[in-house]
Amino acid sequence: MRPVKPVFVHGWGFGSGFWAPVVDALGWTDALILDLGFLEGSAPASPMLAAQHLQAVQVPGEALLGIGHSLGFLWLAEHMALSPTDRLVGINAFAAFAARESFASGVPVRVLQRMLKGLSNTPEKVLADFYNLCGASGPSMAPCAPNLRDGLDLLLAGDARPALAAKAGQYGILAARQDPVATPAMTEQSFAGCAAVQWVDGGHLLPQTDVSACVTFLQAARRTMEQDVQ
Repeated sequence: MRPVKPVFVHGWGFGSGFWAPVVDALGWTDALILDLGFLEGSAPASPMLAAQHLQAVQVPGEALLGIGHSLGFLWLAEHMALSPTDRLVGINAFAAFAARESFASGVPVRVLQRMLKGLSNTPEKVLADFYNLCGASGPSMAPCAPNLRDGLDLLLAGDARPALAAKAGQYGILAARQDPVATPAMTEQSFAGCAAVQWVDGGHLLPQTDVSACVTFLQAARRTMEQDVQ
């Protein structure tokens, strides 16, 4: 059996510690937990470094299970090679975020532009407002404005729908019916025609608020991969 390598990526405004409740419950000691550097930490972290770490584990003979929360799913969709043995799963995820002609359920561009402007002057307020929207307590670390700006740029321009349309059967989504960020309408339009969307009650922080549902979802995804690569 070829090994399956789980790779976790957090969403905008959070850090690698976001995944701790789920990873601890899973007991996956082989997991790689990437950090996009949105919060100041003791070690250097950035989207560029995370991409380098991801590239390093995309090696022949090892299947990757990419696990992304919110923006983390979109980031993985753009950075994973997604070979035939790989699988991508998202929690509170979307394939596009900013509204455009082909994506009416997205967030208005002016909202993201206002957040970009705010990062230049009051990054702490921008992050606190986002945490409040998510229903999270305030961040325990200071924001890293340059990396947060990179994340907003991805939210503005990113659109993984064409790539995912060509990878039917290689991705799955766990979505929350009361999510104020990745709304049900956004989820449905992101993954139109995809039968691999599972719905549960909850908000935008399922890996924090419904660890059991996330663990069940991820265990099933890994089990399917391990059966396929035998």
